[in-house]
Amino acid sequence: MWRIRNIVCFVNFAILCANVYLWMNTCVQMDGNIDTVRIFEPPQTGEKLRHKSDAAKEQEAKYRILCWILTDPDDLDNRTIHVKNTWTQKCDIRLFMSSKENKSFPTIGLNVSSGREHISAKSKAAWTYVHNNFAEQAEYFIKADPDTYVIVENLRKYLSHRDPTVAEYIGHTLKLKRHNFTYMSGGSGIVLSREALRLLVTKAFPLRPTCIPDGEGEDWKTAQCLSMVGAKAVNTSDEFGRERFLLYRPEIHILGLYPPWFYEKDQNNARRGINCCSDFPIAFHYINPLEMYVFDYLLNRVQVMRTN
Repeated sequence: MWRIRNIVCFVNFAILCANVYLWMNTCVQMDGNIDTVRIFEPPQTGEKLRHKSDAAKEQEAKYRILCWILTDPDDLDNRTIHVKNTWTQKCDIRLFMSSKENKSFPTIGLNVSSGREHISAKSKAAWTYVHNNFAEQAEYFIKADPDTYVIVENLRKYLSHRDPTVAEYIGHTLKLKRHNFTYMSGGSGIVLSREALRLLVTKAFPLRPTCIPDGEGEDWKTAQCLSMVGAKAVNTSDEFGRERFLLYRPEIHILGLYPPWFYEKDQNNARRGINCCSDFPIAFHYINPLEMYVFDYLLNRVQVMRTN
C-alpha cells in the first residue's frame, strides 16, 4: 500500500506540472475576467549569472548559516525527516527544535507544549537557545518549517553582500496594517543577522518579557520585538521587484492563485506570472514530503545541455 500511495502521489505531481505548463501558454483568468498580462511572458534577465574572476569571488563574504526547524514530536516522521534528508544538509549548522528532546533524531527539547497554539512560545525559546549556544558559530540564522524548502546556495549568495553586524531580519515582506509595520512571513523562512539575534535575545526579551506572547502569529510578533530594538526589515525582492522568498509553491505564484488576504498584505503587490519570482529564488513554502525530493533532484542532479 505504501508503494501504491507513493506512485499515486507522483502521478498527481506530474499531472500538476503538466497543468502548469498548459496554463503558462494561456491567459490567467481571475474573478471571471481575463487578465491582460500573459503568464508566459519573456522573463526579465537582469539578474543572470555572470562569470567572475577568482579575485572577485574571493571578495564575496562566505558567511556561515545556521538553520533551525520548528517541529513537534509527532511531526518528525511525517515531515521533518524529509527536511533533514534534503536541503538542511547544506547548512553549516542545523538544529531541530521540538517540545521534547529526541536523542536519536536528534531534536532539542524546549520544554514548551506541542501544538500550533504554542508556536510563539516555542519560537521564542528556540531563538534564545540558538543565541545562548551558537551565537558565535554562525553569522546568519534562519528559522524554517518542516514544509519549507530552502535553496541554501542562493541564500548564501544573497547574504554574501550583506553585513551580519547590522541588525536586520530578512524574508518575504508582508504588511500588518493594524500595527502599521512590515514583517517577514514565517513560512518561507525568517533570517536574522547575528546582530539582530543579539538584540532580540539580550535587549528585547529582557526589556519586555511579554515580547512574543504565546499563541499563533509568531512571525509578526517576532518582527514587533525586533523593530523595538532597532532591527530593520529587509525587502528581499530583486531589481525587478521579483520575490526571492516565496510564500507558496511555485505554481501558485506563477498562476497567481493567491488567497484574498495575500493581495492585501503582500508588500510587493502579489506579483504573478513567470516574472513573479527571481531567477535566484531562496525559499518556497507548503512543499510536501515527496516534492522535497523532487526539488532536490531538479536542483542538484538535473543538468541542461546548452548549445552555442
